[in-house]
Amino acid sequence: MLKTQLFTFIGNQLRFKTKLINIATNDFKLMFLRCEVFNADLAAKRYVKYWDKRVEHFGPEKAFKKISLSDANAGDEETMDLGVISLLGKQDDQGRSILIYDPSKYDKSKYTTSSMIRTFWYVVHSALEVEETQKHGMIFLGDVYRAKLSQFDREVSKGIVGSISGALPIRMSAIHIVHPPTFFRIVFAFLKLVMSKRLLKRIYVHSGDDQKVLAEFEAKFGIAKDKLPTTIGGSLVLDHHSWIKMRRDSGL
Repeated sequence: MLKTQLFTFIGNQLRFKTKLINIATNDFKLMFLRCEVFNADLAAKRYVKYWDKRVEHFGPEKAFKKISLSDANAGDEETMDLGVISLLGKQDDQGRSILIYDPSKYDKSKYTTSSMIRTFWYVVHSALEVEETQKHGMIFLGDVYRAKLSQFDREVSKGIVGSISGALPIRMSAIHIVHPPTFFRIVFAFLKLVMSKRLLKRIYVHSGDDQKVLAEFEAKFGIAKDKLPTTIGGSLVLDHHSWIKMRRDSGL
């Protein structure tokens, strides 16, 4: 199966050789080896699926452009500015980047399923610019208590889970759901249908007051208050719009 996928992929690579030459560098491929702890077979399988998914979400023209605000993500500005998916400015003490997901910021008049998934890819690739994140993984933090059930987007969720599962070169160390609303049991039932058992085992739900949640993060997961956002009681101010502006000004 893998051999067939590889032959198909090699054929596609030859077809798009000139487009890939500035993207598929040795450093780029190294991310896939690091993600799979240097298991070459698993890294190759992930690499093939990555490009399949990249073409699926970006289309055949944009897929082979650099993932940046001015290239592959051009046109996704309004979706990006919503701040549904953002990145904290600091890694934890193990070098893991922390991605924040805030579904209360969904505004269905300002995004499409594809643009939101491309935004997720952009944020993940931004995190992967840090070598320690490539080596040690990423933490997904769901800041969900302000969200409404009507804001839950199944198609975006499926697209994100599909990107995490064997495609993007990231190791998802943990998925933390903080202050889940009462309807979360409905969302979780859906996640059980689309997530692998491996990912489901990495979901941790945190309830109670901020002090209790912060204590859990530090005692059980080694993540201190100064590495967590103020929205859940931490001390790190999340300024998504300044981060976007900085990256846009830097051509990233």
